Amino acid sequence: MPDYLQPAAREIWIEELPRVMLGGVAELDSSMFATYCATEALVRAAFIAGEAPPAAYLTELRRLRELLGIAGPRVRQGAKQGGAQSQNPFSRNGRRGG
Repeated sequence: MPDYLQPAAREIWIEELPRVMLGGVAELDSSMFATYCATEALVRAAFIAGEAPPAAYLTELRRLRELLGIAGPRVRQGAKQGGAQSQNPFSRNGRRGG
């Protein structure tokens, strides 16, 4: 955790770190994760104050969540529910073999 993070961002770091680690994020991504935590702290503070956060913050959070592997369609697309194989009857279309 970088020393420059504010206390609210530090709390988010601790809260979100297990989820981010499951997504395969490494120490190399710590700066991006710190940016996510700082921005998330600003958005939460705006909501708590009863204000709407800037749309740019929300857009950036969505992008960072996808890159960190903790949200978004790309993350859900690759997720298997309960470790089960897909029940999609068309999942083998275009593939040969058994």
